[in-house]
Amino acid sequence: MQPIILYDIPSKAPNAIWAPNPAKTRQVAQSKPDYCMFCLEYKGLLYTIVWVEFKDIPLTMKTLGASTTEGGRYTLPVIKDPNTGSIVAESLAIAEYLDKTYPEKPIIPRGANALIWLFEPAYCSVAYGKVVKLILTKTLEIMNDSSREYFIRTRLELLGETRWETVSEENVQQQWEEFKKGLDEIDKWYQKSGGKWIMGDTFSFADMVVACRTMWWNKIFDEEQLRELHSWNGGRWARVLADVNAECGTDL
Repeated sequence: MQPIILYDIPSKAPNAIWAPNPAKTRQVAQSKPDYCMFCLEYKGLLYTIVWVEFKDIPLTMKTLGASTTEGGRYTLPVIKDPNTGSIVAESLAIAEYLDKTYPEKPIIPRGANALIWLFEPAYCSVAYGKVVKLILTKTLEIMNDSSREYFIRTRLELLGETRWETVSEENVQQQWEEFKKGLDEIDKWYQKSGGKWIMGDTFSFADMVVACRTMWWNKIFDEEQLRELHSWNGGRWARVLADVNAECGTDL
């Protein structure tokens, strides 16, 4: 089997890993945290990483032949599987492709695809939908210098803002309080699951979603913020990340 190619985004963070989405698929890390690393490692699949600067994503992915989002944007993660010739964009679509092509150790439990598709947008909206400006401001701090201007311009477009100061000067304490309220709600989801994972005793892509966000926050928040974050909800978020790392054999 030839290694699957994972297209990932470099940064100033340790090991360059920071983005939530690629981690969901890959082993070592754009706008969603590292799911691809988790997926590939969990399945024990060979893969290699091609680093793509944030500003170079549109041209690189267009040249590769990757699909765009519903909004017409090119994003990462993307994988290219030389064993099948497939090019797959977006983390959940990648997870579904890997389950179909390499069915051993499914990432999405049988019959749960619809629920998993609904989980991530619900999680993001509840957990940090009201603190996006804080998250983006902190993320900019670890962007490579060559991509900072592109990151600012594209995030302003997505937010409908015209000045970065409008984003960065938002009330941090108020956003932090909203952040905790959001995670308090997610904690209730876990409490209702009756088990270690969001689906009780069944590990799934949904737990990768939660772990990837925690990994992202570990890279962007300062020590004081992290001490507070890791104390919330009985230390659940650091624990979920540790549990997912143990399940996938990763160290993110």
